[in-house]
Amino acid sequence: MKGNEQGVTFWEICLSLALLLAWVGVVAPFIEAATERVERLETTVRTYERLQGEVLRDAANPSERQTICDGDLCLPTL
Repeated sequence: MKGNEQGVTFWEICLSLALLLAWVGVVAPFIEAATERVERLETTVRTYERLQGEVLRDAANPSERQTICDGDLCLPTL
C-alpha cells in the first residue's frame, strides 16, 4: 500500500480468526455443560410430574402409603 491508504493486512485477518476460534473454544464447554444441566432438569421435572399424578391417583383411591418415591425424589401422599 502507498501513502495514506488503509486496509486490512493478512496478519490482521489471521489474528482475528485466531481470536474468534479461541473465543469459541472457551465458550463451547459452558454451552455443553448448560445443555446437560437442562436435560437433567427436564428429566427431574418429568419424574416429578409423574409422581404428582401418582399422588393424585392415590388421593382418589387412598392406600396406606405415606410417600410415593422414585429414586431419591419423594412426595407425600394427601
